[in-house]
Amino acid sequence: MKKLLLSTVTAACTLFLGAGISSAQDGVPEIRPVEMWVCNYRDGKDQGDMDNAFEDFVEATEGDAYAGFRLVPSYVAGNQDFDFIFLGVWESGSMMVRDLADYAVKGEDADEAWDEVADCPASLMYGSIRIQQNDGAGDGSGNFMLSISDCRLAHGVSNGQALGALRRFNDYRVANGSNVGTIAWFPIYGGGAVEFDFKLAHVYAGQQHFGDSFQWMVDNQAYLVQEDMLDGVVSCDVPRLYNGDTILNNMN
Repeated sequence: MKKLLLSTVTAACTLFLGAGISSAQDGVPEIRPVEMWVCNYRDGKDQGDMDNAFEDFVEATEGDAYAGFRLVPSYVAGNQDFDFIFLGVWESGSMMVRDLADYAVKGEDADEAWDEVADCPASLMYGSIRIQQNDGAGDGSGNFMLSISDCRLAHGVSNGQALGALRRFNDYRVANGSNVGTIAWFPIYGGGAVEFDFKLAHVYAGQQHFGDSFQWMVDNQAYLVQEDMLDGVVSCDVPRLYNGDTILNNMN
């Protein structure tokens, strides 16, 4: 499946994002390529069949600097009509191109197994910038929860200023006892009318971490601090929530 991606994303990732984000942090920001496939199970197929197909996929990507995750809708609007999202991440554009070339040679069986189980008509490419790492998160199961919002910049505000405001709120969270993985995804490929400037994702290390983070926001009235820090800079819609599981993770 991955071999269908355009390998020309490497140069575009820097050209498209570099100027708008460079002020977000010192030096050149780390931007990782992220692929997102929106999928439905074929008639008579289910998650168990997909697990079997993933085994071939994992074998075909062995040794690649790549991580893959399945997201299953938990709380989403009615227009989110799909069975799962497959999310893939490379360490860099250069590694992505080498990975795709390698997969084109040894991934034919994995592609066939995947296509027998699921139809994935929508494929998107993003440039990913990490705002806050969730150090030490995870219980070893590979399961997690992920929320995704669509965000718009206020008039005259740059991407760098928005990321700076989000980092300040995350610094506040960490200083006051709550650490949530936070990532910004900027659209690169996929086409269509984009009605947002970037997607904001929050990663929770399982249901307990999600619940604890929710209660921390309530107990500390941190939503008021967040509103104050982001006011006039960036606004995000109500997030969608997904249950995630790790299919493979060969990232350093």
